[in-house]
Amino acid sequence: MDCPRCGAHNESDVGSCLSCGAAVSESENLPTIAQMPHGPPSSPAKAAAPRLAQGAPPKQCPNCMTLNAATFKFCARCGTPLGATAAPGAPAPKGAAAPAKSAPPPKPPAPVKPAAPARPVPPPPPKPVTGQSRPPPAPPKPAAPVRPRARVSAIARDGSRSADFVLVKDETRVGRDVEPTEVKLDKDPFIAPVHAVFRFEGPQLVVQDSGTANGVFLWLKERTLESGDELRIGRQRLRIEWMPDEPEQLADQPVWGSPNPGYVARVVQILEGGGEGDVYPLKPGENLVGRGTGDVSFPNDGYVSSKHASITVGEGSLAVKDLGSANGTFVRVNGQAAVTAGDLLLVGEQILRIDPA
Repeated sequence: MDCPRCGAHNESDVGSCLSCGAAVSESENLPTIAQMPHGPPSSPAKAAAPRLAQGAPPKQCPNCMTLNAATFKFCARCGTPLGATAAPGAPAPKGAAAPAKSAPPPKPPAPVKPAAPARPVPPPPPKPVTGQSRPPPAPPKPAAPVRPRARVSAIARDGSRSADFVLVKDETRVGRDVEPTEVKLDKDPFIAPVHAVFRFEGPQLVVQDSGTANGVFLWLKERTLESGDELRIGRQRLRIEWMPDEPEQLADQPVWGSPNPGYVARVVQILEGGGEGDVYPLKPGENLVGRGTGDVSFPNDGYVSSKHASITVGEGSLAVKDLGSANGTFVRVNGQAAVTAGDLLLVGEQILRIDPA
Protein backbone atom coordinates (compact mmCIF):
# COMPACT_ATOMS: atom_id res chain seq x y z
CA MET A 1 0.00 0.00 0.00
CA ASP A 2 1.10 3.55 -0.58
CA CYS A 3 1.98 5.95 2.28
CA PRO A 4 -0.58 8.77 2.48
CA ARG A 5 2.19 11.22 3.42
CA CYS A 6 5.15 10.53 1.18
CA GLY A 7 3.57 8.16 -1.37
CA ALA A 8 6.13 5.45 -0.80
CA HIS A 9 4.96 1.90 -1.41
CA ASN A 10 4.93 -0.36 1.66
CA GLU A 11 4.05 -3.96 2.22
CA SER A 12 0.50 -4.63 3.31
CA ASP A 13 1.52 -6.06 6.67
CA VAL A 14 3.39 -2.98 7.98
CA GLY A 15 1.72 -0.52 10.30
CA SER A 16 3.97 2.45 9.53
CA CYS A 17 5.62 3.82 6.42
CA LEU A 18 9.08 2.51 6.07
CA SER A 19 10.22 5.82 4.54
CA CYS A 20 8.66 8.49 6.73
CA GLY A 21 7.18 6.52 9.68
CA ALA A 22 3.67 7.78 9.09
CA ALA A 23 0.87 5.43 10.08
CA VAL A 24 -0.47 3.48 7.15
CA SER A 25 -4.31 3.14 7.14
CA GLU A 26 -5.31 -0.41 7.89
CA SER A 27 -8.91 0.03 6.85
CA GLU A 28 -8.07 -0.06 3.18
CA ASN A 29 -6.77 -3.59 3.39
CA LEU A 30 -9.36 -5.05 5.79
CA PRO A 31 -11.21 -7.92 4.21
CA THR A 32 -14.97 -7.69 3.79
CA ILE A 33 -17.34 -10.09 5.44
CA ALA A 34 -17.81 -11.83 2.13
CA GLN A 35 -14.10 -12.26 1.82
CA MET A 36 -13.81 -13.81 5.30
CA PRO A 37 -13.17 -17.50 5.23
CA HIS A 38 -15.98 -19.75 6.36
CA GLY A 39 -15.77 -22.81 8.56
CA PRO A 40 -13.63 -23.34 11.62
CA PRO A 41 -11.10 -20.66 12.15
CA SER A 42 -7.69 -21.46 11.13
CA SER A 43 -4.65 -20.52 13.11
CA PRO A 44 -3.62 -16.94 12.46
CA ALA A 45 -0.99 -16.49 9.87
CA LYS A 46 2.25 -15.22 11.11
CA ALA A 47 3.19 -11.75 9.97
CA ALA A 48 5.83 -11.79 7.38
CA ALA A 49 9.11 -10.58 8.63
CA PRO A 50 10.27 -7.39 6.97
CA ARG A 51 12.62 -7.80 4.12
CA LEU A 52 16.17 -7.07 5.11
CA ALA A 53 18.62 -5.44 2.76
CA GLN A 54 21.41 -7.64 1.60
CA GLY A 55 24.92 -6.81 2.67
CA ALA A 56 24.30 -4.23 5.39
CA PRO A 57 23.65 -5.37 9.00
CA PRO A 58 20.03 -5.05 10.14
CA LYS A 59 18.89 -2.30 12.48
CA GLN A 60 17.29 -3.29 15.81
CA CYS A 61 14.48 -1.12 17.10
CA PRO A 62 15.42 0.26 20.49
CA ASN A 63 11.76 0.24 21.46
CA CYS A 64 10.38 -3.17 20.50
CA MET A 65 13.66 -4.90 19.60
CA THR A 66 12.41 -5.77 16.07
CA LEU A 67 15.10 -6.29 13.41
CA ASN A 68 14.68 -3.91 10.42
CA ALA A 69 16.46 -3.58 7.09
CA ALA A 70 19.52 -1.38 7.10
CA THR A 71 17.76 1.05 4.70
CA PHE A 72 14.74 1.54 7.03
CA LYS A 73 14.60 4.86 8.80
CA PHE A 74 11.71 3.83 11.03
CA CYS A 75 10.78 0.56 12.69
CA ALA A 76 8.39 -1.38 10.51
CA ARG A 77 6.51 -2.58 13.57
CA CYS A 78 6.20 0.39 15.96
CA GLY A 79 7.43 3.40 13.89
CA THR A 80 10.29 4.30 16.21
CA PRO A 81 13.09 6.17 14.35
CA LEU A 82 16.06 3.96 13.65
CA GLY A 83 19.56 5.31 14.04
CA ALA A 84 18.47 8.99 14.28
CA THR A 85 17.35 11.13 17.18
CA ALA A 86 14.06 12.83 16.75
CA ALA A 87 14.21 16.58 16.58
CA PRO A 88 13.06 18.25 19.77
CA GLY A 89 9.48 19.32 19.61
CA ALA A 90 8.81 17.30 16.40
CA PRO A 91 5.46 15.53 16.48
CA ALA A 92 5.57 11.79 16.73
CA PRO A 93 4.37 9.89 13.67
CA LYS A 94 0.63 9.46 13.64
CA GLY A 95 -0.46 6.08 14.90
CA ALA A 96 3.03 5.22 16.05
CA ALA A 97 3.63 4.39 19.66
CA ALA A 98 5.67 6.93 21.62
CA PRO A 99 9.24 5.83 21.84
CA ALA A 100 10.04 4.50 25.25
CA LYS A 101 12.85 6.16 27.12
CA SER A 102 15.50 3.69 27.80
CA ALA A 103 16.90 3.70 31.33
CA PRO A 104 20.47 4.89 31.56
CA PRO A 105 22.94 2.12 32.08
CA PRO A 106 23.68 1.54 35.78
CA LYS A 107 26.83 3.13 37.07
CA PRO A 108 29.50 0.72 38.17
CA PRO A 109 29.79 0.58 41.96
CA ALA A 110 32.44 2.79 43.42
CA PRO A 111 35.40 0.92 44.79
CA VAL A 112 35.17 0.40 48.51
CA LYS A 113 38.02 1.95 50.38
CA PRO A 114 39.53 -0.31 53.02
CA ALA A 115 38.51 0.73 56.50
CA ALA A 116 41.17 2.50 58.45
CA PRO A 117 42.27 0.76 61.63
CA ALA A 118 40.22 1.86 64.61
CA ARG A 119 41.96 4.36 66.81
CA PRO A 120 41.54 4.25 70.58
CA VAL A 121 38.88 6.66 71.71
CA PRO A 122 40.44 9.22 74.04
CA PRO A 123 38.61 9.83 77.32
CA PRO A 124 36.35 12.85 77.36
CA PRO A 125 38.04 15.97 78.65
CA PRO A 126 37.09 16.96 82.19
CA LYS A 127 34.26 19.37 82.41
CA PRO A 128 35.42 22.86 83.25
CA VAL A 129 34.50 24.05 86.69
CA THR A 130 32.06 26.89 86.41
CA GLY A 131 30.63 29.22 88.95
CA GLN A 132 27.41 27.18 88.96
CA SER A 133 29.06 23.89 89.89
CA ARG A 134 27.98 22.32 93.17
CA PRO A 135 30.41 23.09 95.99
CA PRO A 136 32.06 20.14 97.74
CA PRO A 137 30.16 18.82 100.75
CA ALA A 138 31.01 20.50 103.98
CA PRO A 139 33.10 18.42 106.38
CA PRO A 140 31.13 16.87 109.23
CA LYS A 141 30.81 19.04 112.24
CA PRO A 142 32.93 17.92 115.16
CA ALA A 143 31.03 16.39 118.01
CA ALA A 144 30.18 18.83 120.70
CA PRO A 145 32.46 18.44 123.70
CA VAL A 146 30.89 16.50 126.52
CA ARG A 147 30.29 18.77 129.46
CA PRO A 148 31.21 17.39 132.89
CA ARG A 149 28.32 16.96 135.29
CA ALA A 150 30.40 16.88 138.47
CA ARG A 151 33.99 16.53 139.66
CA VAL A 152 35.58 14.37 142.33
CA SER A 153 38.88 15.47 143.87
CA ALA A 154 41.23 13.22 145.82
CA ILE A 155 42.53 15.08 148.90
CA ALA A 156 46.01 14.35 150.27
CA ARG A 157 46.85 14.26 154.00
CA ASP A 158 48.10 17.85 153.87
CA GLY A 159 44.78 19.03 152.45
CA SER A 160 46.00 19.55 148.87
CA ARG A 161 44.26 18.06 145.84
CA SER A 162 46.21 15.07 144.53
CA ALA A 163 43.90 13.97 141.68
CA ASP A 164 40.85 15.19 139.83
CA PHE A 165 38.13 13.04 138.24
CA VAL A 166 35.34 14.20 135.92
CA LEU A 167 31.90 12.60 136.10
CA VAL A 168 30.29 12.58 132.65
CA LYS A 169 28.38 9.33 132.32
CA ASP A 170 25.29 8.31 134.23
CA GLU A 171 27.41 5.88 136.25
CA THR A 172 31.08 6.08 137.22
CA ARG A 173 32.80 3.41 139.28
CA VAL A 174 35.30 3.92 142.09
CA GLY A 175 37.98 1.36 142.85
CA ARG A 176 41.42 -0.08 142.22
CA ASP A 177 40.61 -1.94 139.00
CA VAL A 178 38.28 0.43 137.18
CA GLU A 179 38.94 2.21 133.89
CA PRO A 180 41.32 5.18 133.84
CA THR A 181 38.37 7.37 132.81
CA GLU A 182 36.65 6.48 136.10
CA VAL A 183 37.70 7.16 139.71
CA LYS A 184 40.73 4.89 139.80
CA LEU A 185 42.43 4.65 143.22
CA ASP A 186 44.96 1.85 142.83
CA LYS A 187 47.42 2.70 145.63
CA ASP A 188 45.18 2.08 148.62
CA PRO A 189 45.00 -1.59 149.71
CA PHE A 190 41.85 -0.89 151.76
CA ILE A 191 39.93 0.00 148.57
CA ALA A 192 38.17 -2.84 146.76
CA PRO A 193 38.61 -3.46 143.00
CA VAL A 194 35.16 -1.90 142.53
CA HIS A 195 34.45 -0.13 145.78
CA ALA A 196 31.56 2.23 144.98
CA VAL A 197 29.54 3.78 142.17
CA PHE A 198 28.64 7.40 141.52
CA ARG A 199 25.27 7.59 139.77
CA PHE A 200 23.10 10.44 138.57
CA GLU A 201 19.39 10.13 139.34
CA GLY A 202 18.17 13.04 137.28
CA PRO A 203 20.18 16.05 138.45
CA GLN A 204 20.94 14.43 141.83
CA LEU A 205 24.29 12.70 142.33
CA VAL A 206 24.29 9.71 144.66
CA VAL A 207 27.05 7.40 145.88
CA GLN A 208 26.38 3.70 146.35
CA ASP A 209 28.52 1.26 148.30
CA SER A 210 29.29 -1.93 146.37
CA GLY A 211 28.95 -4.05 149.52
CA THR A 212 32.62 -3.84 150.48
CA ALA A 213 34.12 -4.78 153.84
CA ASN A 214 35.42 -1.29 154.55
CA GLY A 215 32.43 0.65 153.23
CA VAL A 216 31.98 4.28 152.18
CA PHE A 217 31.78 6.97 154.90
CA LEU A 218 30.12 10.37 154.47
CA TRP A 219 31.21 13.49 156.35
CA LEU A 220 28.57 14.88 158.68
CA LYS A 221 27.83 17.78 160.96
CA GLU A 222 24.93 16.25 162.85
CA ARG A 223 22.90 13.17 162.21
CA THR A 224 20.47 10.72 163.74
CA LEU A 225 21.86 7.19 164.04
CA GLU A 226 20.42 3.73 163.98
CA SER A 227 21.70 0.93 166.18
CA GLY A 228 24.57 -0.72 164.33
CA ASP A 229 25.70 2.40 162.45
CA GLU A 230 29.43 2.93 162.11
CA LEU A 231 31.48 6.11 162.63
CA ARG A 232 35.01 7.07 161.67
CA ILE A 233 36.66 9.54 164.02
CA GLY A 234 40.38 10.13 163.42
CA ARG A 235 41.80 6.63 162.91
CA GLN A 236 39.04 5.03 164.95
CA ARG A 237 36.28 2.90 163.44
CA LEU A 238 33.41 2.70 165.90
CA ARG A 239 30.05 0.91 165.95
CA ILE A 240 27.17 2.48 167.90
CA GLU A 241 24.53 0.12 169.28
CA TRP A 242 22.08 -0.40 172.06
CA MET A 243 23.16 -2.45 175.05
CA PRO A 244 22.21 -6.10 174.66
CA ASP A 245 19.40 -7.44 176.76
CA GLU A 246 20.38 -8.85 180.13
CA PRO A 247 20.61 -12.63 180.26
CA GLU A 248 17.76 -14.48 181.87
CA GLN A 249 18.21 -14.52 185.64
CA LEU A 250 17.75 -17.61 187.73
CA ALA A 251 15.04 -17.13 190.29
CA ASP A 252 17.06 -18.52 193.17
CA GLN A 253 20.54 -17.31 192.00
CA PRO A 254 20.94 -13.83 190.40
CA VAL A 255 24.06 -13.07 188.29
CA TRP A 256 26.63 -11.07 190.20
CA GLY A 257 28.57 -8.16 188.54
CA SER A 258 29.58 -4.52 188.65
CA PRO A 259 26.83 -2.12 189.45
CA ASN A 260 25.10 -0.65 186.33
CA PRO A 261 24.88 3.13 186.61
CA GLY A 262 22.20 3.19 183.89
CA TYR A 263 24.04 2.50 180.65
CA VAL A 264 21.66 1.93 177.72
CA ALA A 265 24.00 2.04 174.65
CA ARG A 266 27.64 1.47 173.87
CA VAL A 267 30.47 2.23 171.43
CA VAL A 268 32.40 -0.80 170.11
CA GLN A 269 35.89 -0.30 168.66
CA ILE A 270 36.54 -2.28 165.42
CA LEU A 271 40.16 -3.27 164.98
CA GLU A 272 42.07 -3.90 161.72
CA GLY A 273 41.12 -7.37 160.52
CA GLY A 274 37.53 -7.02 161.79
CA GLY A 275 37.95 -7.97 165.42
CA GLU A 276 36.40 -6.01 168.29
CA GLY A 277 38.47 -3.90 170.70
CA ASP A 278 37.43 -1.63 173.56
CA VAL A 279 33.79 -1.13 174.43
CA TYR A 280 32.58 2.23 175.79
CA PRO A 281 29.20 2.33 177.56
CA LEU A 282 26.96 5.33 176.92
CA LYS A 283 24.70 6.82 179.56
CA PRO A 284 21.52 8.69 178.69
CA GLY A 285 22.17 12.23 177.48
CA GLU A 286 25.35 13.64 175.86
CA ASN A 287 28.54 11.59 175.77
CA LEU A 288 31.80 13.32 174.76
CA VAL A 289 34.27 11.75 172.32
CA GLY A 290 37.83 13.17 172.34
CA ARG A 291 41.52 12.53 172.52
CA GLY A 292 42.36 13.27 176.19
CA THR A 293 39.08 13.79 177.99
CA GLY A 294 35.52 12.64 177.62
CA ASP A 295 33.37 9.58 177.98
CA VAL A 296 34.95 7.97 174.92
CA SER A 297 38.63 8.94 174.63
CA PHE A 298 41.51 7.89 172.42
CA PRO A 299 44.63 9.53 173.89
CA ASN A 300 47.01 7.85 171.45
CA ASP A 301 45.24 8.92 168.21
CA GLY A 302 46.76 12.13 166.94
CA TYR A 303 43.92 12.54 164.36
CA VAL A 304 41.28 12.82 167.09
CA SER A 305 40.65 16.31 168.44
CA SER A 306 40.44 16.90 172.19
CA LYS A 307 36.73 17.52 171.85
CA HIS A 308 35.95 15.81 168.62
CA ALA A 309 32.27 14.84 168.71
CA SER A 310 29.33 14.06 170.97
CA ILE A 311 26.93 11.12 170.99
CA THR A 312 23.50 11.78 172.45
CA VAL A 313 21.42 8.93 173.81
CA GLY A 314 17.73 9.77 174.00
CA GLU A 315 14.59 7.88 174.81
CA GLY A 316 14.97 5.26 172.14
CA SER A 317 17.12 7.48 169.88
CA LEU A 318 20.78 7.95 169.05
CA ALA A 319 22.46 10.98 167.44
CA VAL A 320 25.99 12.17 166.69
CA LYS A 321 27.33 15.70 166.27
CA ASP A 322 30.74 16.93 165.15
CA LEU A 323 32.19 19.57 167.50
CA GLY A 324 34.31 21.34 164.88
CA SER A 325 37.08 18.78 164.77
CA ALA A 326 40.09 19.20 162.49
CA ASN A 327 39.59 15.90 160.66
CA GLY A 328 35.81 15.57 160.80
CA THR A 329 33.34 12.86 161.72
CA PHE A 330 32.08 10.38 159.14
CA VAL A 331 29.16 7.95 159.14
CA ARG A 332 29.00 4.80 157.01
CA VAL A 333 26.64 4.90 154.04
CA ASN A 334 24.04 2.15 154.23
CA GLY A 335 23.19 1.35 150.62
CA GLN A 336 23.35 4.76 148.96
CA ALA A 337 23.28 8.43 149.89
CA ALA A 338 22.75 11.71 148.04
CA VAL A 339 25.80 13.96 147.83
CA THR A 340 26.27 17.58 146.79
CA ALA A 341 29.17 19.91 146.06
CA GLY A 342 31.38 20.28 149.13
CA ASP A 343 30.62 16.87 150.64
CA LEU A 344 33.53 14.68 151.77
CA LEU A 345 33.76 10.90 151.49
CA LEU A 346 36.15 8.40 153.09
CA VAL A 347 36.95 5.42 150.84
CA GLY A 348 39.60 3.24 152.43
CA GLU A 349 42.15 5.78 153.62
CA GLN A 350 41.39 8.20 150.77
CA ILE A 351 39.33 11.36 151.23
CA LEU A 352 37.23 12.36 148.18
CA ARG A 353 35.60 15.76 147.79
CA ILE A 354 32.59 16.44 145.54
CA ASP A 355 33.18 19.59 143.50
CA PRO A 356 30.86 21.42 141.10
CA ALA A 357 31.30 20.82 137.37
